[in-house]
Amino acid sequence: MMFIGREKELESLERMYSKKSFQMAVVYGRRRIGKTALLNEFIKGKKALYLPAEEVNDSLNLQKFSKLLGEQLGIKGFPAVEDWKTFFSIIKEQFGKEHIVIVIDEYPYAAFANKSLNSILQHVIDYDLKDTNIFLILCGSSMSFMENNVLGEKSPLFGRRTGQLKINPLDYYDSARFYPNASDEDKIKYYACIGGTPYYLSLIDSELSFEDNLRELYFEINGYLLNEGILLMKQEFREPANYNAVLQAIASGSNTLNEIMGFTKLESSLISKYLVTLQELNYIERIVPFGANPLKGKKSQYQITENFIAFWYRYVFPVRAEIERGNGDIYSALTLDNLSDFIGSVFEEITRQYLRRLNADGELPFIAKSFGKWWSKGRKGEVQEVDVVVESVTGKELIIGECKWRNDFKASKTVELLRERSSFFDKYSCYKYLFTKESVEINGGQDIVNVPMSEYFNME
Repeated sequence: MMFIGREKELESLERMYSKKSFQMAVVYGRRRIGKTALLNEFIKGKKALYLPAEEVNDSLNLQKFSKLLGEQLGIKGFPAVEDWKTFFSIIKEQFGKEHIVIVIDEYPYAAFANKSLNSILQHVIDYDLKDTNIFLILCGSSMSFMENNVLGEKSPLFGRRTGQLKINPLDYYDSARFYPNASDEDKIKYYACIGGTPYYLSLIDSELSFEDNLRELYFEINGYLLNEGILLMKQEFREPANYNAVLQAIASGSNTLNEIMGFTKLESSLISKYLVTLQELNYIERIVPFGANPLKGKKSQYQITENFIAFWYRYVFPVRAEIERGNGDIYSALTLDNLSDFIGSVFEEITRQYLRRLNADGELPFIAKSFGKWWSKGRKGEVQEVDVVVESVTGKELIIGECKWRNDFKASKTVELLRERSSFFDKYSCYKYLFTKESVEINGGQDIVNVPMSEYFNME
């Protein structure tokens, strides 16, 4: 699989590597997110010892690590080390005066197999490795374990890391580099339905249409992504059933606490606990409308952070049993017929990502400090929304924008509505944008800029 993106992450690791002292980085993120690929790219051309832990007992992991250590030292038949203290003492003895990267991949597997490993490693760092030029990297897919048992205050390893990287999904632009020959429209569709997980993106068959790829990945009995959501949850939670219910609720459009309660039939206190945990693990985020106090939850909504998860819980999870019975074609066709609204909401987020990239390149009318949206209820109870709101660092200027994924909208009506909504922000100088699938002609729209989706992929 080709390596794409992650420039910032590589730069961060290189900065740590350049320091002439012991370094310990904690690298973590969901399975298949590209952690191993990132680390393999980083250690190219460097002296490195790569140690992938497995979900086996302590002795077998040590046997495997001992073999890899022997290969690094050029010693055939290197004997299996019986305990971690001895293993790390050999590391110190052999590499203590060298500049070497040591990666323990899927560290949680090793730590689950030996409950004392965190404490052992803490002692090793404090007394053996602190005066070396070794760069130790602990990598893991269990978000909860890495945040609580490695980075958490109660962990023996707390305070030992010199850097940490949470590996998130790729954005729309880097994701699209996996399918360069797709149309701009299909690039948006792929990102909306498969997300930004590199391994999932590598499964896209360039010889197939978007529709056929979606069917093969999600709606076939042997579809790779058919059960992927379940596997993610089982990796994080012992009892994932209620978490599944909460995520399905949010994916289905129940975005407030009361709506989630109505959907799941769970008690408020339980839902609140699940929501906090899912936020901590970056599966969901709590958002408030622009201008609202984030500490007050009256207008807050919850949304899933990763498109794959949102798509899977909305369209696959409810009918998974039927797909496994061989009836996937029915649900594939039904999903494709009802995708526009789902893709439309993702198009809004893609637009905010696009504006963030412009901001980083200094190509917005101002330097921005926040990217969000706004919503409220009118006098008659109707919902009023602005899809995109970008605030300047001065707090005096805004970009406000409407996003239209469908082609069958009335541009004149949307422009009128955008001007009307701009009056809600009369304390600001407003730049007005209309973001669309295709270019549209705006009559009398000198004050409104139209940005078609083709511009999103013209950034180099």
